[in-house]
Amino acid sequence: MDFYNFRVPLLILAALGGCCSQNSPLLNDKTNGVVGKNVTFRTTITSRLDSVTISWNFISKDQKISSIITHAPMSNNTRIDQNYASRISYNATTCEIQLRSLTKDDEGEYTLQIITSDLTQLTGQVYLTVLEPVTDVQILSNLPEAVEYNSTVVLTCSAKGSFTYKWFNGSVPLVVDGTHMILNPTGKELTITEVRRTDLRGPIICMAENALESGKSAPFNLTVSYGPEKIFMKQTPTDPFLKKGSNLTLTCSADSDPPAQLKWMFNGKDLLQQANITISNLDESHSGNYSCVANNVKTNRNVVSTVAMVTVLEGLSGTKISSSASLLIAGNSTVNLTCSAAAGTAETVEWLKDGKPLTPGDRVTLSGDQKSLTIVRVVKEDMGEYKCLLKNKVNQDEDSYKMVINYGPENVMMKGKNAVKFEEATVISCSAESVPPSIYAWKLNDTVMNFTRPNYAIEKAKATDSGTYTCEALNPITGITKKYTHKLAVTEVGTVDEGLSGGAIAGIVIAVLLAVIIIGCIIKCKRKSGTDIPSPY
Repeated sequence: MDFYNFRVPLLILAALGGCCSQNSPLLNDKTNGVVGKNVTFRTTITSRLDSVTISWNFISKDQKISSIITHAPMSNNTRIDQNYASRISYNATTCEIQLRSLTKDDEGEYTLQIITSDLTQLTGQVYLTVLEPVTDVQILSNLPEAVEYNSTVVLTCSAKGSFTYKWFNGSVPLVVDGTHMILNPTGKELTITEVRRTDLRGPIICMAENALESGKSAPFNLTVSYGPEKIFMKQTPTDPFLKKGSNLTLTCSADSDPPAQLKWMFNGKDLLQQANITISNLDESHSGNYSCVANNVKTNRNVVSTVAMVTVLEGLSGTKISSSASLLIAGNSTVNLTCSAAAGTAETVEWLKDGKPLTPGDRVTLSGDQKSLTIVRVVKEDMGEYKCLLKNKVNQDEDSYKMVINYGPENVMMKGKNAVKFEEATVISCSAESVPPSIYAWKLNDTVMNFTRPNYAIEKAKATDSGTYTCEALNPITGITKKYTHKLAVTEVGTVDEGLSGGAIAGIVIAVLLAVIIIGCIIKCKRKSGTDIPSPY
């Protein structure tokens, strides 16, 4: 049986829908396509149906009916209209068709009709809208460049095809507020009033799109002149007081488009027209006020930096401490230390002794300008390292002086054993606190010994080494002599070298007394008993 001959009755049945028709086998009732591209009419069928006939038909916008394809699964007979033979693909399992190389004439309603073996009718319709492709999307500006806050910029988006317009700043949709940024009803024209530098950075992109495809314009950037503003001046070094002979570097920058023209002013007068300046080997003539001026030739705006106030001072150098006396004797001498610098003027003077701030007192005084230190009747505790520290606003300098106080001898003493055995070795030492170190003289039993060292060594003691030793300590600067004595006894061989202690002697005495008492008691007892005591001889 040739079911193709029954296509007209089938179309009539499809149009009527039929009281026995079930849900539409088509996935959508509307779909879109683009001229020159392909479209697939999707169904809900996932496996082969037990059907008698399957047919796809097209009803154009002017209501002309065309048969696209008729398929009879039982006889495996398929008829495709010659107008679609080269543009149609058919899936026998899902009953889907793909229509290629779309034209505007393909826009209309497509109908799928399936009659199963039990004469159940499945019918569905889908309307295809064929859209023009989007091409040639571009942005046009009414101005080649703009001045911030002064210019109003109008951007127009143009394109070919079927589309609507969307605007983006980079990848983010552009937000309009209706006053500063205004979009006309068609979305084609964007107006920015009193344009700002950030309004057209992103860049700006126009998108023209339809339901199936879209096209983007090339990124658009409009130069917006602004500034100068946020002018920044840097001084290196940053100190307001600079050392004579040093260098000064000044740098200037400002936010501006186009870049600002920069110039330097010194005490209100033009100095140099450049961003950075360096002044080497500063002297007092460079003291004054420095400022930077930035100018934008497009906006005709000027801005002035803060003022750098610079004062050039001579640095301190060649600091020296001088002393009024080179020889100081404790209790007698008075000394004056004076601190001065060969170059520069000191604003503060600080004295330290052994690394700690010096505290004036009854004997220690400072002059009004703090540069002279006077110590009356020096004592040995005044000895140490004195430091003078001079400071001004650009640097500091210092010098040290080591003060030596001659004193002593003091605390003379002798150490050694008081008794030694015959031929035993021993050492007697003599010491004294003294600056400079003392010279020692020794005597034995008031007889001068030919010995001047602080330690006297006896290798083998003999009887003649016994006696009283005298040590005399002499300070050659102060002229003071002090002495100390020490007694030494050389005992016989075997005797206790150091003698017996009081406790030992007492013990011996008690033992002897007890022995005498015991012997006396024994003799008395013998006499009473009448027993003769034999003579030991």
